[in-house]
Amino acid sequence: MSGCGFFSRGAAVVATAATAVRASRVPRVFTVTHRPLHTSLQSRSFAKELFLGNIEQKGVFPFPEISQDELSEINQFVGPVERFFNDEVDSRKIDQEGKIPVDTLEKLKSLGLFGIQVPEEYGGLGLSNTMYARLGEIFSMDGSITVTLAAHQAIGLKGHSGMHWDRQG
Repeated sequence: MSGCGFFSRGAAVVATAATAVRASRVPRVFTVTHRPLHTSLQSRSFAKELFLGNIEQKGVFPFPEISQDELSEINQFVGPVERFFNDEVDSRKIDQEGKIPVDTLEKLKSLGLFGIQVPEEYGGLGLSNTMYARLGEIFSMDGSITVTLAAHQAIGLKGHSGMHWDRQG
């Protein structure tokens, strides 16, 4: 019988521990407070508003003007890039072989297209978004090259609040 008593006391300890664990899993009742989920002003999505029939005119009009300096600078790049894509890039070969030839990659590099938006002090061209978009019209003639160049303009280049350039990070 003494063995049974030990067993029942042990079972009681286990049962008490199990009850305590279950009790700790029971959700506690909190008082409901009404506070906004966002602490900052909500920005309205241009696309959402467009679908709702509302045009956020200050975001669209007037269309940004390109300065004469920026226009002449981009024109220095457009000619050589267009010639290269028209004369030397064989998109069919790139698609069939599944890779961009090394000489094509070297030419892209020599044209500075891997650093279109990288500041000049870091070895890039330092071009604006408008200028990047204009060159993008040209290099989008080949999908593989477009993806390759776009990755070099995006991955690690821009922070969540714009471009951040410092030597520490």
